[in-house]
Amino acid sequence: MISAIFEVLFYALAAAASPLVLTATFIVVRGKRPRTNGIAFLSGFGFGTIIACGLGLVLGTAAVDQLDAHETFKALVALALGLALLWVGFTTGTGTAPRQPEAARSTRAAAILDGLSNVGPAASFSMAGLLGFGGPKRLVLTFLAMAAITNAELRDVLDLSLVAVYLVVSTAFVSVPVGIVLVAGERASELLARGQNWVSDHSAVLRKWLSSVIGLILVIDGLARLLT
Repeated sequence: MISAIFEVLFYALAAAASPLVLTATFIVVRGKRPRTNGIAFLSGFGFGTIIACGLGLVLGTAAVDQLDAHETFKALVALALGLALLWVGFTTGTGTAPRQPEAARSTRAAAILDGLSNVGPAASFSMAGLLGFGGPKRLVLTFLAMAAITNAELRDVLDLSLVAVYLVVSTAFVSVPVGIVLVAGERASELLARGQNWVSDHSAVLRKWLSSVIGLILVIDGLARLLT
């Protein structure tokens, strides 16, 4: 039980630590109708995460039932993701080219970020759903978290509690800025502007160190599981 809790918390924190998601949230809550779009964005992000968790639980249950080497497979997935993140961390430069993120964005990220400030609640919900479901990193981390839950073979109520913990923690970078806007309204605009500028100016450094640290932990964890 304790081991599963720590695993779920780590995967949730690793999934939450995304400068792209935080930047997208800042754009939404500083755009048109910040409260309405913020609620829609948070709802869509949570919905996308729930869909990914559901798929992860289904796959995790099937793996426990059918694969004798479930832990080995999970270790290999964690090791592969860790190595990929280490490669991203080592190859990401830290040169400061503030507020010119387009050159470093993927096409998918650019398409989401560039339109967020001028869209309505429906589009905010849809775009957030894509982010919540996740790219390769977030999706694999979600699957690893759900695999940890199913492998722990806990009672259903405890399984649901751990899924809820993952949802709350992994969506924190969206829920906190949206919550600030809902509570403070226009009074939060200066704080949010400073936050967005800081993330934009330090996005390369954040990406490098987050990828390196998370990748290193995953590699160590994967190797430890394979060797025990």
